[in-house]
Amino acid sequence: MDKYKNILFENPRPFIIAQLENDRLIINETNISHEKNIDINLGDIKENREIKGLVKSTLEKNADNITINNIKNKFNLKSKKISKNEVIVWFDIEDNLYDLSKANFLSNLTHEFKTPLNLIFSSVQLLNKKIECNKEFSYDDMEKYLKIINQNSYRILKLVNNISDDNRIDLGHSNYSPTNANIIYFIEDICESIEPFVKSNNMNIVFDTDIEELIISFDMEKMERIILNLISNAVKFRKENKGKIIISITHNDEFVNISVKDNGIGISKNNIDKIFEKYVRLNDERSIIKEGTGIGLSLVKSLVKLHDGEVTVDSEIGKWTEFNIKIPNRTSIKESIDTYEKDLDRVEKIRIEFSDIYA
Repeated sequence: MDKYKNILFENPRPFIIAQLENDRLIINETNISHEKNIDINLGDIKENREIKGLVKSTLEKNADNITINNIKNKFNLKSKKISKNEVIVWFDIEDNLYDLSKANFLSNLTHEFKTPLNLIFSSVQLLNKKIECNKEFSYDDMEKYLKIINQNSYRILKLVNNISDDNRIDLGHSNYSPTNANIIYFIEDICESIEPFVKSNNMNIVFDTDIEELIISFDMEKMERIILNLISNAVKFRKENKGKIIISITHNDEFVNISVKDNGIGISKNNIDKIFEKYVRLNDERSIIKEGTGIGLSLVKSLVKLHDGEVTVDSEIGKWTEFNIKIPNRTSIKESIDTYEKDLDRVEKIRIEFSDIYA
């Protein structure tokens, strides 16, 4: 929360109760429904040195309150001693830290809008200049300028869609509509549809599965968005030479696992922990594509969460990156769809998702 008590990050498990028992630090989560704060896993809490250090400092210094300022992660870690051997720890967002993240995002966003708009305007100006001078248009000229206008219009639309969807999820208006359908055929069809776009960027795409048919409950529109985003991300961070993207599906009785792996430039250890953070744009000089608002992978994480799933990433710098999506292997009470009707707008969706990647 900020100093005005506005909730900036939500989580139903905000507080950590830490105590010293026989000189051993015990850390537990406590559910407090009327308070909300930053999302953090219990496993992360147990291994967090800052939290352990804060608890020990609070107890050893016999202080009621101690705060650790954490500019890098945009929150302050605060503690309050509640008994001789017990401490409550919580996360507090400061206005200036939140505004810094917001300001960086707005700065990136301004650049992301200006670049395609400038290309559209310059193409229109060149066309107008030829018209004013009564110069003839060649077919190649027309095709060249219209392609620039078209692609950069898609690019702006992608930005608007990402911002709009991200905002709707934050406000709880996600319109999540799961349907029972064949997840295998659905993702395989996406791979086939996107193959020409991948090949135009000197890459190949391969689909693999451990089962030919699997009916589960998922939101088709949002799952399509997830897969297209991860594939375009793999193309964006490809190497100069020929690349490969492998989409694979495995399953067990509880979960369906969807993997998107590439042999691109990889992600450094410093960046891999930040990759799903909202508004964070990784600055990797080896990347072919430099643009980005920092919403894409954050949006993927949010869309996967709507499916009660989780997304993780593993990578080796300079060799490969693999995103893994795990969603429940279950069906809803709705009737299953026997055949999947191919989305006639998918080509448009692919063009939008690939609009910031120039073949």
